[in-house]
Amino acid sequence: MTADLQQWLDRLPYSTPLVRRQAHLLQTMFIVLLGGAIVGVILAPISNQTTESLIAALAVYATVLVGVGTAWWLLRRGLFRTAATVTAAALVLAVSGGMVAFGTQQHAQYTLPGLLAPLVLVGLTMKRQALWIACGAVIFSVASTTLGSAYLPQWFGFVDLPPSGPFTFIAGYTLVVVVIGLILDRFGGVLQEALRRAHEREHELETLRGALEQAVAERTASLQRTIDDLSKARDTVRALSAPALPVLPGVLVLPLIGVFDTRRIAELNDTALHAVNQHRAKVVIFDVTGIALLDTATAQALLQTAAAVRLLGAESWLVGLRAEIAQAIVGLEVNLQAFRTYATLENAIGVLVGQGKGLQEGAALPF
Repeated sequence: MTADLQQWLDRLPYSTPLVRRQAHLLQTMFIVLLGGAIVGVILAPISNQTTESLIAALAVYATVLVGVGTAWWLLRRGLFRTAATVTAAALVLAVSGGMVAFGTQQHAQYTLPGLLAPLVLVGLTMKRQALWIACGAVIFSVASTTLGSAYLPQWFGFVDLPPSGPFTFIAGYTLVVVVIGLILDRFGGVLQEALRRAHEREHELETLRGALEQAVAERTASLQRTIDDLSKARDTVRALSAPALPVLPGVLVLPLIGVFDTRRIAELNDTALHAVNQHRAKVVIFDVTGIALLDTATAQALLQTAAAVRLLGAESWLVGLRAEIAQAIVGLEVNLQAFRTYATLENAIGVLVGQGKGLQEGAALPF
C-alpha cells in the first residue's frame, strides 16, 4: 500500500528536472497544509468556546482544504503555475478571513506573518509579475481589514476571543516562521542546485567551445596548407602539361595533356611564343597525344598559336591525332591546314632527320 502510494505521488507529468523537483516539493507542502487543516477542523470544537468562533475557524480551515485540494488536482494535471497561484490565493483568503473574523489585533502573530508564506511561495515558483500581484493582494487584505476594524467594527473583528498567553503566542509565531523557513529551504535549495548545475554546464560549454575553436583553427590551417599544396601542384601540372622541349636544333616539341580552358590556352600561347623566340626555333611540333577530346575551343586556340608562331618565322606541325579526334575535327569543320600533320612524334622527327641533319640557327629549312 505504501509503495503504491509513493508511486502515485511520484507520477507527475513534468519533463523538466527543475519543475519536476519543485512540483514534488509543492505536493509535499500540500500534504502538510491539508493535514494541518484537517487537524484544525478536528480540534476546532475544543479550541473555540463560542459558536461564532467555531464557525469562523471552520470557514478558515475549509478555505484551506478547498483551495489546496484544487491546487493539488491542478498540479497532477501538469498545471504547475496555476496550482501555485491557487495555493497562494487560498492562503491569502484564509488568513484574510481570519483577520476579518477575529480582527487584526487578536492573533496577529498568526495572521500578519502568515501572509508572508504565499508571497514566498509565489516568489520562488512564479514570475515577477505574479509576485507583485500577490504583494498587492496581501497589502489590500491588510489595509482593508485594518481600516474595517477601525471604522466598521460591526463587520470586522466580530468574534471575541480571550487574549492568548505568552506560550500560545510563541508557539503560533514559531509555527508560522517554521513553515516559511521550510518553503525557503526546500524551494531555495532546488533553485540553488539548478543554478550550480547551470554554472557547471556553462563551464563545460566554455571548455568545449575553446576546444572546438582550437580544432577549427587547426583544421582551417590544415585545409589552407592543403589548398596551397594543391595550388602548387596545379601550377606544376599546368607547367608540365605544355612544356616546350627542344629535341633538335631549331625544333621544339609541345606535348599537350588534359583539358584546356581559357587560362591554359593563354599559357600555351605564351609558352610557345616565348620558346620560339628563346630557341630561335624553325619548327614547333604540337603533340596532342595526351588530349582526350579536341573541341572547337582548343582547336581554335591551336590555330591562333600556329598563326602567332608563323609570324615569328616558324612552322607548326601537329602529331598524335587519333581516329576519334580526327573524326571530331571533321564534324566540327575545323580547318587545320595551318599545320603539317603526322601520325606520331616519331614520324615527324624521322622526317626532320631524313631531310637534314638538324636545323641550325639561321639556316634555311630543308623543305
